[in-house]
Amino acid sequence: MFDKWFNQDIDNVLAKRNQVVVIDESAHLDLLQKVLPAKYKVFVVNNAIEELECKYTIEKHHRQDKVVVLTPTPKKQLTFIRDYCETCGCVEINKLENYLTQKVFDKLGLNINLASEKLKAAAHQSIGKGLEYWDGLCREGEGRLFNINTDILPFIHDPEGFCANQKPVVIKAFFERINIWLGRDPIDQPPKTLAQEVAEKILGSLLESKPEKKYLDVYSKWVDSKSFEDSLYQYCKALQAQHQVVELWGVHPEHPFDSVDLRWVNDIAQHLTDPKYIKAKLPRLQARSKTAIGSQWRKGLWRRILQLLELDTTKIKAISSLDDALIYYTSELYPIDTAIRGIYEEFWGDDDIIRPFQAFYNELMSPFLFKWFQNFDSYQVNQKGLLLDRIQSAQGKIAVIVGDGIAYEISQRVIAKLGSSVKVDNQFRCCGMPSETENNMSLLYRNDGIIESVHSKREEFLRAQLSKSVRFIQLDDIGMQHLDVEVLICSYKDIDDIAEKLQHQALKFIGTIEDTLAEKIQFLLKNGFQEVVVTSDHGFVLTGILTEADKVEVQFTGEFIKAERYVRAVEKQNISSDFIEIKQSYGHYQYLYFAKGMKPFKTPGKYGYAHGGLAPQELIIPFVIFTSQGSDVHDLTVSIVNQSQLNGVVGENYSIHLKAEENNADLPDAERKVQLLFLDKGKKFNKSDIVTLKAGELIKKEYVFDGHPSIDVIVIDALSKQTLVKVSVTQIVARDLGGLL
Repeated sequence: MFDKWFNQDIDNVLAKRNQVVVIDESAHLDLLQKVLPAKYKVFVVNNAIEELECKYTIEKHHRQDKVVVLTPTPKKQLTFIRDYCETCGCVEINKLENYLTQKVFDKLGLNINLASEKLKAAAHQSIGKGLEYWDGLCREGEGRLFNINTDILPFIHDPEGFCANQKPVVIKAFFERINIWLGRDPIDQPPKTLAQEVAEKILGSLLESKPEKKYLDVYSKWVDSKSFEDSLYQYCKALQAQHQVVELWGVHPEHPFDSVDLRWVNDIAQHLTDPKYIKAKLPRLQARSKTAIGSQWRKGLWRRILQLLELDTTKIKAISSLDDALIYYTSELYPIDTAIRGIYEEFWGDDDIIRPFQAFYNELMSPFLFKWFQNFDSYQVNQKGLLLDRIQSAQGKIAVIVGDGIAYEISQRVIAKLGSSVKVDNQFRCCGMPSETENNMSLLYRNDGIIESVHSKREEFLRAQLSKSVRFIQLDDIGMQHLDVEVLICSYKDIDDIAEKLQHQALKFIGTIEDTLAEKIQFLLKNGFQEVVVTSDHGFVLTGILTEADKVEVQFTGEFIKAERYVRAVEKQNISSDFIEIKQSYGHYQYLYFAKGMKPFKTPGKYGYAHGGLAPQELIIPFVIFTSQGSDVHDLTVSIVNQSQLNGVVGENYSIHLKAEENNADLPDAERKVQLLFLDKGKKFNKSDIVTLKAGELIKKEYVFDGHPSIDVIVIDALSKQTLVKVSVTQIVARDLGGLL
């Protein structure tokens, strides 16, 4: 507010004259200079020689300008600029504290009782603030001089830099206020030392169940600030190495300490067999998961752990059919697969955490698996010919992402990442058995029941059944040059390939795979495809840490082959109720056998990531249909009306004629912003400015080949990035006819 008061006094003089002299005997000229607006020419004079030079410069160069002269010299001691005081105007501050006291009384009718140095600090602090700042100082005293909740954070973050940008009078008052805030007598300390003690007080208070509100308020702003987050984690790292937590579960749920979270996880892991203990800790964990730091800790791990701890298994008792089991898994149970995957990913190698959580997960799954296998006789495969059926029913351009090992729970994470940006028809299907690539990819691509081991032959079979233009491509390779077809089939083998090679070590890549899927879905929807379907050949199970006792041993007779999750046999076997038999021919093998549950058969090789069995995680596959969110307003259709002239252009120049559809009742005064992308062999080398087309308007844009004899031009919506139309432009170089014509 001081800045406003001072500038009002200056403006009152300069409204009538071109020069004003400001006299401040207490020599706060730097403060006065700081608050003066740039529109005024400012001179600072400290003695008679400077007065003479100032007067000469004003008279010669600035007679018509608005000029402010600042000086600490009393009025009666001025020489060469004394006449400006008399003929133009003079603002006499003399002592800054007296000037402020009078201004506060004039504006608020209140007396301010602050020491001289505190008033000077208040002048600096009031810049940019309103009358309420001074009102608070008058009524509440120097406690309102600084707003600790906000002023202290820049100081903690960079104490030396903060002090370098403040005047000594402000720093002195600020440090006094900090010491009072800390509840102690003022101590003369270097800025860095004081900042360290302040940070330790704030953060250390969170190691208590009920920190003082003033510390929690500052901490909350610290956590929310992107500008100061680096210093928060640096102080946390130093503090947690020095302080011992006395009462582990007494730490405040908003704490920022990674070490406390890890101790909480370890403690929960060791008490998972004690329901009463876990129930008592749930409120603290729930509170933790809702805090800013707790919700993001280790990729949202607290939410995952709570999904395990809070699962309501009472509904499992009501399952009386396989349909009930399918509904329960796809609506309520699948998140615990995501949860255990997150725990394995974060703590793999730490058996003290992995083993208890693995046992707890298996215990949660056990009653459901009992119901699953109790009703398994009614299991019906509906994966056969899935791609052909969906493609033939599509009304427009369709892209299908065919994953190898995209489990149902992973598809739900992809849906969550896309949020409300797309419409989702979230379905599932039951895949074939055994749930392995050769069998199930054949079912997806073919509708004749033949198992085809060569992927390219599966693709050729599908192509032969369709009357639409089709392209097959790896999902990672998709570019703008691949979109000019009615059907795009995108294969995605990353999960299966990585997981079979790396087993549990592959878990750290699945989050990236989810991001890739979400990104490609959005890309396809924005570039001309009316729908994108995501499905998979099979899912997978994570078997965790296995001992030999955890593996299933079989004593079969005759000729048989044993995989990790199934056994093929030539002859019918005499099996117990722990196994399921399915009559299915494969070569000269006639029978399939599966163990009930998620335990693998005892075979050579690695264990961890597996498929081929009958667990719901393997057999329930995603069948999710994504479509763009429709707009209530119909967009103008934009076309290229000279396409026929662009195949074989003679010369260096070519022209693109863009035409917007004619106006109608649905599109009053409509317009559309578009942009042209230029590609050579699928690689973008140029783009146009944004072009605005109004209804019925034709715009001709001319370009040069510039060394690109074959160009794909794609017109996209400038806002949504959706592909509107594409055309190929080719150049013909005219031969030199040697003057014959």
